[in-house]
Amino acid sequence: MKRVAQVLTLCCALMLLMGADSSRFEALGGKIMCTCGCGQMLLKCNHVGCPNSEKMIRQLRTQVAQSSNDDDVLNFFRKEWGVTTVVEPSQHGFELIVWVMPFAGLALGALLVVLIVLRWKRRPAEARQPEIMLEPQLEALRARARQETEI
Repeated sequence: MKRVAQVLTLCCALMLLMGADSSRFEALGGKIMCTCGCGQMLLKCNHVGCPNSEKMIRQLRTQVAQSSNDDDVLNFFRKEWGVTTVVEPSQHGFELIVWVMPFAGLALGALLVVLIVLRWKRRPAEARQPEIMLEPQLEALRARARQETEI
């Protein structure tokens, strides 16, 4: 009886580990793009006669089995197939700029707009609408037009 419990426990553990590897395999396959030019994720490549997907999937299975770290697997594909193969950029080194720049640019632009608006608001009223000095004849015509239109 004890032996049967041990065998069942071992089988359950193996199934859980295989399921974990399978879900990890699927997750990593969703972060890698096929290099055949179809523009699809590696595990979803439906390109008939794809020259790369079978080899890449075999390499992915091997890497998932050998390495417990997802970053190591993704770095392998970056080195083997190129940086653009992995859809998600790494979060260190030069590729960190890809993560930071959109937010930094948005914050810098918002700050610049706020500073410009504050600067415009602080200008004196005379500087905002400069009075145009006209010749005396034109100024008399302007006064007459205001009087006749009652503005």
